[in-house]
Amino acid sequence: MTTLWFALGVLFFLALVIVAWPLWRHRKTAHLAAIDESEVNQRLSENVRIFREHLAELENSLASQAIDEKQFEQLKLELERNLLDDEVSLRARNTRSSQKLGVKAIAGFCAVLLVGGIFFYQKRGNADDVYIYSLQTEKMQKDYQDMLQSLNPDPARARVLIAEYQAQLKNRPDNLQYWFLLARTQMEIGSYGEAVKAYQEVLTRDAKSSMVMGELAQAMFLRDGNQMTPTVADLARNAYTLDPKNTMALGLLGIEAYGRKDYRETIRYWQKSVEIMGPNSSGSMALSAGIEKAKQSYVAEGGKLADLQTKSPYTIKLDVTLGSMPKVTQDQVVFVYARAWQGSPMPLAIARIKVRDLPTTIQLDETMAMSPASSLATATDIEVVARVSPSGSAKAEVGDWLGKKGPISMKSVPAVIQLEINEQFTNDAAKPQ
Repeated sequence: MTTLWFALGVLFFLALVIVAWPLWRHRKTAHLAAIDESEVNQRLSENVRIFREHLAELENSLASQAIDEKQFEQLKLELERNLLDDEVSLRARNTRSSQKLGVKAIAGFCAVLLVGGIFFYQKRGNADDVYIYSLQTEKMQKDYQDMLQSLNPDPARARVLIAEYQAQLKNRPDNLQYWFLLARTQMEIGSYGEAVKAYQEVLTRDAKSSMVMGELAQAMFLRDGNQMTPTVADLARNAYTLDPKNTMALGLLGIEAYGRKDYRETIRYWQKSVEIMGPNSSGSMALSAGIEKAKQSYVAEGGKLADLQTKSPYTIKLDVTLGSMPKVTQDQVVFVYARAWQGSPMPLAIARIKVRDLPTTIQLDETMAMSPASSLATATDIEVVARVSPSGSAKAEVGDWLGKKGPISMKSVPAVIQLEINEQFTNDAAKPQ
């Protein structure tokens, strides 16, 4: 708010300079005293008398041939001009007294305009909003400084904001933004019951907001001592239906599923939330720990860990066998991968095993891509390859043994693709990868 009034003061000063400068110039140039009409007439009469005297002198000079006709006309014209100039000057000095009223009227109008503008802004402007914004900015800066020093932010700052929000809502009860800010600030200081009331006010004015539904469900969950009630679950489902990427709804639905011992559903919700937030966020780290706990609970109740693996719609199953020709050892590396039939040789999905593991069945899917931008989901036709690398190099070398098959359309992938390693790689081999 101080910044606002400082800015208004600067603007007022500039306006004052703009108005005062010409007035000051006017006063400086108007140093002669104003005269009334009678004095004007008196001075004009005197000027006319002087004019006639000078004109008579010129006529005498012409008659005595002291000057010629041309000089006489020039000097007469100059006398007439001087007489006219004096009259104009006297008339102007006579009008300056009436101009004073105009100057005062302009100054008065500017003052009234300034005071009226300030009064109008106080009544109809956004001074309160600007003040609250300054409080929010100040709070965020101080909270940040506290966190840098490993201190908990002072809750008194949040309470000041809460009081301001509440004061504004008494006069502006339909202000959606202040209800929402009030709810979030109440959550910040742990006033979950009050936060629920504020979120409900928001929801009555914006009934289709997934974000508000999710945050309201979270506030109710915390208010009730971390208890998953039917109301909380319904709100979370509605929020998820409106926005499948609502991480708060996903977290609550995972908790609800865990309470029902539906661990597969729990993992699905929480894993999706981790994918949205990113694995390095603090929320994702907590959910990852919850996912591991859900897996342990699933296995403890007789489930198989393999059943919890994410099923990808872009999946290729390969039966990989070793032919009779290759001369290899048990510890040599086998790369099994799929790549685009025409395009980059970079694998779209890859797995690494040992010769000792053959024969085996390997499943490749989009989660096994080397780059999210190049996965099985992006391919149209592919080639599958199994290659034994005596050196362990990811790049194909002369002497490697391999088996390959393609092209294979991703629209009609066989249930199982048989792949036998029985061909030695040479420099003439196609697509040396």
